[in-house]
Amino acid sequence: MDLFPKYYYLIIFLLLSAGMFIYLKIAEKWSIVDQPNLRSSHQITTKRGAGILYLLAFVIYLMVSSNNNLTLILSGLILGGVGFIDDLKNLNFKIKLAIQLIVILSYLIVQDYLSLDWYYTILIFVFLIASINIFNFMDGINGLTILYSLSFLMSFYYINTEFISFINPNMLLVMIICNVIIGFLNIRTKAVCFIGDVGSISMGFLYATLALILMIKTNSFAPLVLIMVYAVDAGWTIMERLSLKENIFLPHRRHLYQILVNELRFSHILISISYFTIQMLLNMVWLLNYENINSGIFLSTTFIILSICYLIIKKAVLKKLEKS
Repeated sequence: MDLFPKYYYLIIFLLLSAGMFIYLKIAEKWSIVDQPNLRSSHQITTKRGAGILYLLAFVIYLMVSSNNNLTLILSGLILGGVGFIDDLKNLNFKIKLAIQLIVILSYLIVQDYLSLDWYYTILIFVFLIASINIFNFMDGINGLTILYSLSFLMSFYYINTEFISFINPNMLLVMIICNVIIGFLNIRTKAVCFIGDVGSISMGFLYATLALILMIKTNSFAPLVLIMVYAVDAGWTIMERLSLKENIFLPHRRHLYQILVNELRFSHILISISYFTIQMLLNMVWLLNYENINSGIFLSTTFIILSICYLIIKKAVLKKLEKS
């Protein structure tokens, strides 16, 4: 599939940069900020909702692309829009979840996924909802969601270019540009802004839909590796919170990355880069063996190894905190 002329990307970069500048001014004027609290991983008031730039990127892509994946983009806009309202008003999690369920079900209907066997449809539905909320749960420190989003966007772009065309590459490049702009302001010791729920939900949905398209086209679950680091931390943390009878949809500080930052005082950037590096190494192993790898064995082996490492590290960290 043809890429945009090179000057398009420059124009898109300038439009998105201008959009980011304007939003930050609006956020400052209207006090759209994240105030530190007991569950926060930051100590200073910071502008939030900068992930609205993803919605602008979706709109720009729709305007300039002839093959625009309309259903995917519109669904992402709705989900991201609700996330932005939550950034402004703190919606009840039941309302957010209900809207997510409706939008995802509508997406499946329009994309004709309901024509698949019922158990596949249920798995797809659960996968989309889980991915959205995993990204939302894991968005808690500077740079983490931006770097993680870059990891899957770059990997998808490589697959799309080198192995199998499954999505318009221009959409991937537009979103990469968007992440670079936000990353300049977010991947810092003292972030200028946070992406908020609008950002994490948009990226969670984008990952899930791209992975789903590729899994169906290749008849392989291998794209799940692109969320493996997030899945291990979020998954084991959810299990821990369920065992403690906690509401998993409410804010907390039990993720390993949160403990490392909040309790052991590691820098946000160090932990974010560490998660990104581990995930990129996994991606590279998959991509370098793309046509030969057994996805089932690779995914299960990767999950087991990461889980063992995760549980050992977390146990050691918690034991150290108990002694201090």
